Amino acid sequence: MDQEGNRIALFVQRYKLLREIGELQIEPVADEVAFLARCCSVLLQDPEYCLIWAGRQGKGGTVIPVATVVQEGLPVQECHQLIDRLVTETGKNNSAARALAGGEPIVAGDLDDAGAGNRQMPLTRLAAATGSRSCGSWPLVHDRQKYGVLTIHSICVDGFTGIELDFIANVIATISRALYLCYTSQHLRIEHEFNREIVQTVQALLVSLSHSGEILSFNPTAQEVTGFREEDVKGKYWVDVLVSPDNRAISQNRLAFHLKGGRSEMNFQAELQTRSDEKRMIEWHASIRPDAEKGQVGLVLFGIDITGKMAADRALNHALDKWENIFSSMQDPALIVSEKGIILDVNPATVIAARKSQEEIIGKGICEILHGGRSPGALCPLEMLLSEKKSRVYETELRGLRGNFLLTVSPLRQYDGKSGAALLLARDLTEEQLMKAEASRAAQLASVGELAAGVAHEINNPINGIINYAQILIDSAQIETSANYLRCIIKEGQRIAGITKNLLDFSRKREQSPEPVSVLTLVQHCIELIQHQYMIEGITLSEEYAEALPFVFCNPQQIQQVFLNVFSNARYALNERYVAAHADKRIAIKALLKNRDSREYVRITVTDFGTGIEHDIMDRLMDPFFSTKSKGEGTGLGLSISHSLIKENKGHLRIQSEWGEFTTIIIDLPVVERENG
Repeated sequence: MDQEGNRIALFVQRYKLLREIGELQIEPVADEVAFLARCCSVLLQDPEYCLIWAGRQGKGGTVIPVATVVQEGLPVQECHQLIDRLVTETGKNNSAARALAGGEPIVAGDLDDAGAGNRQMPLTRLAAATGSRSCGSWPLVHDRQKYGVLTIHSICVDGFTGIELDFIANVIATISRALYLCYTSQHLRIEHEFNREIVQTVQALLVSLSHSGEILSFNPTAQEVTGFREEDVKGKYWVDVLVSPDNRAISQNRLAFHLKGGRSEMNFQAELQTRSDEKRMIEWHASIRPDAEKGQVGLVLFGIDITGKMAADRALNHALDKWENIFSSMQDPALIVSEKGIILDVNPATVIAARKSQEEIIGKGICEILHGGRSPGALCPLEMLLSEKKSRVYETELRGLRGNFLLTVSPLRQYDGKSGAALLLARDLTEEQLMKAEASRAAQLASVGELAAGVAHEINNPINGIINYAQILIDSAQIETSANYLRCIIKEGQRIAGITKNLLDFSRKREQSPEPVSVLTLVQHCIELIQHQYMIEGITLSEEYAEALPFVFCNPQQIQQVFLNVFSNARYALNERYVAAHADKRIAIKALLKNRDSREYVRITVTDFGTGIEHDIMDRLMDPFFSTKSKGEGTGLGLSISHSLIKENKGHLRIQSEWGEFTTIIIDLPVVERENG
């Protein structure tokens, strides 16, 4: 057969394909992807086509491949992968996206020449894998609505010219029309099902009336609310059923007045008396319903039972009044803020603390009011916390309110119709912190006073020794002996200086700043201050320390105060149990390294074998002003302040005890973080 004959045979075959695709739309298109796959398979019967794929429109103008067919013998998996890569490209290489965006076909000529500059492009690799020499992309558009794009690869260089373009245009129009019918039928089906569901499930009273006001229909909700069956009320005048006796005349006159005025719709409220004599408030919407066939005019009444809503509104108004009263009566500043940090409402205490009017605060940024502004480009941690919508309680300085505050952030479900709001409560800690500092200082001074007697005895002995050695020097004429005495004088003098230094270091008020410290050094300093008193009272000390303990990061003065308080309590418990010296009148001190919560701590335990602590008061030991000592012998602040000081230094303090046996104080202090490597 000559070339012209082959060409005619090809055209005949293509028109058969067109007719076959047309027959596909006779059946309802239930699955658009399956429909597109069948269309691609039919078109692939054309001997000049080697690869056909269809895609739908994605977000941002992208194309999502949904159906791909290739000639038998070609690498199917590779073609799928290359098409997936091709649709992600931008520019002229992605002809499918260009065709879908512009609404016009895009045809590429010789693919070998087009990809000569870059053999790794997906389009070039696709041409090499399939043997295609040209390709074209046609948008699937009907009635200006885009449904997708169809791309055809041909083994001919000029595969899409002349009459072939008319053939493909007819194919595209047929497929687009079928997709249009598919989408339209789906939309109508969804709308029909939606309307039917509304009619079946509507929780409103639907009543139709004749032109004279007689009831024609009564829906299930109307029957449920009124207690009357439809057959009981048909033919009755509407006000006799739907309005309580006291309001029938008013409702009838109101409706008649509006109808005479030519209005086709109206809204009104009327009290309904049910079959069981219960009163319900109904909000009605009345609309005229013309009947063109019978030449009559009737009414449709659409009623909503608002009895519960009115009760809820009253309860809500009562709750709002109660909230406003509480909000306004708060003595601490309280603010309602949006998740973006905009102040929505404030109470009078905020106005007083900020020294601004309510109008100057509401609508401003939280950082501007509470922090007094921010540096350019700086982030506000409070605004970041609000965006996370998490509860938080922390201490912070609020310059805008002029003080230190305990700030509580509580997300709200909804405020004034806006979600994402939060309630901020700020409790002024300025006075509380001063009281805490004074209590800590008082406890420290009490500890110093308790140490005074022991230190006086400790200093008195070396002073007597100095005096005696000095007297010997006066009475002696031997130089060598005098030199030995002088060395003794120096030794005892240094001893006095050391004791005095430890006492002064503890009692001197310093800036409270943490630093790397050796726990053993702190313990030894405390022991030097108390060991003479322990010796007089017959108390022995045992010490057990792990080797090479690392430094801890703490405030040394605060931790030394804690140790002295612990040693003082241990001494009191031992003296209560043992008046004279005893083998168990002792204190055991240990220090070792511990891991806790994935972090290293130095654990110090101080155990005395004194009276112990009763089990039922263990939970109260940390309470301020609670003391187990006799009246006048303790303030009840020691353990409370010690617990606070350990917590401030990021440590932990707990107590173990058995009545009549022992008491152990366990203190964990965080180790200085070691540098890696």
